[in-house]
Amino acid sequence: MKKLVVISALACLGVSAFAADGATLYKKCAVCHGPKADKVYLNKVPALNSISKADRLKYMKEYAAGTRNAYGQGALMKINLKGLTEADFKAIDDYIDTLK
Repeated sequence: MKKLVVISALACLGVSAFAADGATLYKKCAVCHGPKADKVYLNKVPALNSISKADRLKYMKEYAAGTRNAYGQGALMKINLKGLTEADFKAIDDYIDTLK
């Protein structure tokens, strides 16, 4: 019984240890989009905090898939989003929403 409790506890720790952290993931985005997601990049890309939550999530997925190239930033965004999961995108999107 003790082994089962220990294994269950470790499994729970493992899940929470790997949960997506939007604030940490967003640090890479902040270089171009600003720490408060309010920077208008290259004087043409709208501030992320001015875009709807649903659109931000949609755009991240499209950039990662290589199907979006708004403002000529498709290749750069695809590289920056490489390796991120759907949970990561949602965590970033949720974090940006807290910056308003």
